[in-house]
Amino acid sequence: ASIADRTALLSFGVINMSMMALMKTLDLFGREKAVVVREQVRKQYTSFDYLVSKALAEIPLDTFFAAVFSTLLKATTGLRIPLPQLMGTFSLMTVAGASLGFAVGSMTSNVESAMATGMPIMIIFMVVGVINPSGVDLNDPPPFFVQWIKLASPIKWAIEALCVAEFNGMEFGGASQGQPWWRKSIQSFQDLPKMGAFAFVENGNQILEALGLASKTYMGLMKGLAVLSASNLLVSWLGLHFGGNDFVVAVPPDEVETDDL
Repeated sequence: ASIADRTALLSFGVINMSMMALMKTLDLFGREKAVVVREQVRKQYTSFDYLVSKALAEIPLDTFFAAVFSTLLKATTGLRIPLPQLMGTFSLMTVAGASLGFAVGSMTSNVESAMATGMPIMIIFMVVGVINPSGVDLNDPPPFFVQWIKLASPIKWAIEALCVAEFNGMEFGGASQGQPWWRKSIQSFQDLPKMGAFAFVENGNQILEALGLASKTYMGLMKGLAVLSASNLLVSWLGLHFGGNDFVVAVPPDEVETDDL
């Protein structure tokens, strides 16, 4: 697969898995919100108890599907990234997507409002988080508010982590070993990217430099994704704790004034 194909494959995989994790969480969380708030009013459990139990019930299932998807992706494509890193990145990315669903669901009252709020947010995160094929000019950074939005995008962290793991130390023309010199030259020329930031590069490190990722490490990006997931869970707890629905206080029938009837 060409460099552009690898980048597109990783990007679309991240977008699809993050959307799946978000939509499932928004749907389930939105349906349970009214029941949870009512039971919290009855002092049956706290917001923290519910959030922990919800995370323990939902996140393992999300990571399982991410692991299956990663295994199939690795088996059916020519990706260079090791399977443990591929599985780890997609698994943690689904945790970040699910935690974002928790955060949005905690701030809304029902499924409809959760979907109406969560999907536009994820679309914005997708727009600012995808890799720009024309390259990145580090001397011309995006506006300040765009940089802050990118920090909150799980898609950004996951795509960058996968690209770093895929391209770091990559050499072109590895499949032409044992062939005549003239065939190696043709194969190497065919393997080179043809357009955008990927044109005229000679190895994977130059690709990362063109994409503005030369100074970033896989573990550093994974730590950023983990911090983002924890931050979303914190927002979820705050939303559940302080953003409950309002209830009308019932009064005995003999205290109801006739004017209110």
